[in-house]
Amino acid sequence: MQVTVKGKNTDVPDKLRALTERKLAKVQRFDDRILSMDVEFSEERNPRVADAHRVEVTLTTKHRLVRARASAADPAAAVDRVIDRLKRQITKLKGRRVDRTRHAEGTKALPPIEQPGTDGEPTETPDSVGIVRFKKIEMKPMSPEEAVDRMDLLEHDFYLFANAETERINLVYRRRGGGFGLIEPEA
Repeated sequence: MQVTVKGKNTDVPDKLRALTERKLAKVQRFDDRILSMDVEFSEERNPRVADAHRVEVTLTTKHRLVRARASAADPAAAVDRVIDRLKRQITKLKGRRVDRTRHAEGTKALPPIEQPGTDGEPTETPDSVGIVRFKKIEMKPMSPEEAVDRMDLLEHDFYLFANAETERINLVYRRRGGGFGLIEPEA
């Protein structure tokens, strides 16, 4: 994770910079998808403003930006306030992501998956299989390039399709480095 600390119309002392980087490194515990953090310090030079020191943090994650601002009389106190706000936002976003994946619509109403038994009669599969969602789709033959476009459109990390050239089922997946991989069965 990359942390960038800068000042807007003010200098950021090295001691404050080190304190900020150390405290913001702890925010990574709440979500491991954080790529970078940009911290901007500014100071209001109006004597009527009680909380003159302002801190704004922008987190860049894999899919979105998270911003938080805080003001205080002391820059270190402003950093503490902004970290509290960031923690709240990150845990809320992560909670939404986890809830969406664990509690998908209609999973409780699915009938049990049946497999043929030894006597030819279908039997119920135990709940320990771990299938969360079962969906029947119509396979249309397409090229791997079309499958990658469809995968990006649906915002998934993989896409199962019927290859137009070989007329067999293939799988396109997103690799960690950002490229794509293709899994096709052996002939």
